[in-house]
Amino acid sequence: MSKAPVSAPFPAIEHDTFSLQHNPMPISRLILRETHLLKLTRAFKDTFGGLGIFAQPEPILIDLSGIENSGKWVDFPALVSLLRNYQLDPIAVVGGNSKQREQAALARLPQIESRIESQPESPPKPPPPVLEPPAEAPVRAEPEIKAALNPATTSTHDLHLPMVIRQPVRSGAELYAKHADLIIISMVSAGARIVADGSIYVHGALKGTAAAGVNGLIQARIFCESFEPEIIAINGIYLDGEQLANHPAWGKRVLIELNDRGQLDIRIFG
Repeated sequence: MSKAPVSAPFPAIEHDTFSLQHNPMPISRLILRETHLLKLTRAFKDTFGGLGIFAQPEPILIDLSGIENSGKWVDFPALVSLLRNYQLDPIAVVGGNSKQREQAALARLPQIESRIESQPESPPKPPPPVLEPPAEAPVRAEPEIKAALNPATTSTHDLHLPMVIRQPVRSGAELYAKHADLIIISMVSAGARIVADGSIYVHGALKGTAAAGVNGLIQARIFCESFEPEIIAINGIYLDGEQLANHPAWGKRVLIELNDRGQLDIRIFG
């Protein structure tokens, strides 16, 4: 059942994946406990229905203190897009580890000190909206996968030789091909995440999450032999859930790229 937008203060809302604390003065705060976009999307839909939380956009801080010791990667542009669908306008992040703060900076979300709660000043001016998602750190990858990660630090568009993974990417693994294309010579299991600054090629079933062109490369593509993903994204534009499961290309060999309108174009390939 859809829930009406909130127009008055409410107590903190608690969920397994997040906590929403509505404090109009100085500002409301979203405390993340989970970073997986599909889980967060489902949690917001279950908690708030299909409508916005507030009658008009509400500025909010993204609090990373609950995940700063987890090493989790945060897809900030996709998270910002999800929150804005619910009339929440992220303006900055609080807490988090150095990698998470770096990812927020790449998405142009400023870092502020947690003491803002005790300061009466107006909230900082929101940065301009952006689409490009942040870089990702590898978490819980297989030892041989860790050894394959590219440590290059040159420009995002100065792509290096592709990163090639020959074994299956199992559930829970997170891979990031920095400044490179990513080639998987096997399948990607549900619950796994693969991310690349360049394009992604999966020579097997893609059942997990795949994000290509994560630092602004709009020409990036995703190819897979069997299209069964949880989430796909190129340059921060993403699809998930029923949008994918009901697509006529489901289970087929596909090529995904951005069209001239900035939308994901999924085409059956071959």
